[in-house]
Amino acid sequence: MIISAHQPAYNPWLGYFHKLLLSDVFVIMDDVQFEKNSFINRNKIFQKPEGLMLTIPCNMKNYADKSIKEIEISNDIWKKKHLRSLSQTYSKSPYFDKVFPIVEKALNLDSKLLIDYLNQLFLDIVSYLEIDTKIVFASDLDIKSKKLDYVIELTKKLNGKVFVFGQLGKDYADVKYLKDNNIIPLFQDYQHPEYEQKGGAFMPYLGVLDLLFFQDKLSVIKIILSGNLTKNEIDV
Repeated sequence: MIISAHQPAYNPWLGYFHKLLLSDVFVIMDDVQFEKNSFINRNKIFQKPEGLMLTIPCNMKNYADKSIKEIEISNDIWKKKHLRSLSQTYSKSPYFDKVFPIVEKALNLDSKLLIDYLNQLFLDIVSYLEIDTKIVFASDLDIKSKKLDYVIELTKKLNGKVFVFGQLGKDYADVKYLKDNNIIPLFQDYQHPEYEQKGGAFMPYLGVLDLLFFQDKLSVIKIILSGNLTKNEIDV
């Protein structure tokens, strides 16, 4: 059983979906501390020269004492702004009529909790792409441990054998300690593919919506996996 986990993210980048596609079970870490200036509540869409950052404004009062699932948005103004920016940028893209309603549905939620918007958009994109990886919320697993022991407890609760870390996992994951706990670590090394955008020089590291607006569902999966490890290549 291949397990991976990541904090929830707004319009996640392609590497986030690559990790999802490598896994039998993907855990949304909604029970960990919110990180300021991270990609939990923001990401870029296409706009020259360096992309346009769309950020969901959050109430940061005592944020260091709260888990991600407890963080509230600070206003509703951002919803119309984000939808307008997406429409202005992608209205002429070939899959706008299929993808824009997915975003509208998520952003038009009536909730004060950031996590509701993140989950709605992510889960609806997963459904649109017909990805069959099982998705679990860490808050439902009642994990007591911290840091690397968090990963170990999470993986054991899900009967996992392999845990997929992001590339930075090499900086903190003790391979021997993991193997002593009967967990095989796999470190993602995502190579960002190029695909057709709006023209001109390719702009990498945008949120997945950029790719979705320009490619059909099957092509999206192929592009995300292009030049990268696939699930079938993992020896479990």
